[in-house]
Parts: sequence; structure tokens; C-alpha cells
Amino acid sequence: MEYRKLPHGEEQISVIGLGGGSLPEDIDKAAEIVSAAIDSGINFFDLAPSYQPPFYAFAKAFAGRRDKVVTQMHFGAVYGNGKYGWTQDLQKIKEQIAWNFETIGTDYTDFGYLHCIDTHEDLDKALAPGGVWEYMKALRAEGKIRHLGFSSHEPGIARRLLDTGLVDLFMFSINPA
Repeated sequence: MEYRKLPHGEEQISVIGLGGGSLPEDIDKAAEIVSAAIDSGINFFDLAPSYQPPFYAFAKAFAGRRDKVVTQMHFGAVYGNGKYGWTQDLQKIKEQIAWNFETIGTDYTDFGYLHCIDTHEDLDKALAPGGVWEYMKALRAEGKIRHLGFSSHEPGIARRLLDTGLVDLFMFSINPA
């Protein structure tokens, strides 16, 4: 496996990662897939699946080897009804992240991602005093987030966040469909 080092930090991240979006609902089968990925040298895992069961699969596969994986949690992805949704409601985000930590069996994530910020209004709300960005920076200060990141589909939004100088990684999704 080929790895790359972050510009800030010492982590070596596999050039191939695995997200939970297409893992099967069967927790044991999904855990086998995640375990096989780890055994093959993949160490980067995006914990924003399209429904809740993969969280349990990640927990099962990560057990006893949390130090071998790099996780990415999305602040704004929520699973209140068991299926993926997103919000800017800080209280719901806090509840979801606490659930993520408890379910995965960890007290930190390597990357805290500001999730799916595609409008300047959403970004302004996230960056406002008392908003999710301030919460994420506080968690980083506590060691519960090691690096800050974000995801977006809009170049202007990406530039604004990159210009903060606080971002270590970002996901710019391109959907050719």
C-alpha cells in the first residue's frame, strides 16, 4: 500500500480509503470487509455511511487495533431515524458525535469534518460564534479531534475554508452523473 504524509501531523494515510456508504447492512459481513481492508494496509476510514449499521461494523473491525486506523467523522451527518441525513443544528451534531464515539469505542477522531457545506449561508452559520466550527476547534483543543477538515461541492466555499489556515484535509466531491 502506498501512503502519504499530511502537511500538518505525522500520520501516514493510505492512498486508498474506505467509506461506509456502500457497506452491506449485515454487520458481520460489513465488519469482514473493513477487517480485510485493514489487513490489506488500508488505514483511512470515512465514517459517514448512508445508514447506521456500518458504525457497528467499524467498531467490530477496529476493536483492538484503533491505533492502526485513521478515522474521519462528519460533523453534520446525522442518523436520527437510522438513515443518513444532515443538519446544522449544533445540539443534534453534538449528540451524533457523542454517539459515534461511544459506538465506535474511541474518544477521538483523527479528522473532524465540517459536513457538506455547499452554500455561503451554511458556511456563515457554521463559522458563526457558537457554531459547529467553534465546537470542532474546542474538541481539537481537547484532543478529541486531531485535524480539522471539511467536505463541499463548491469551489468558492472550499477556498474560504482553506483560507482559514485551519484545514488539514478536505473532500471535494465530484459526481460525473
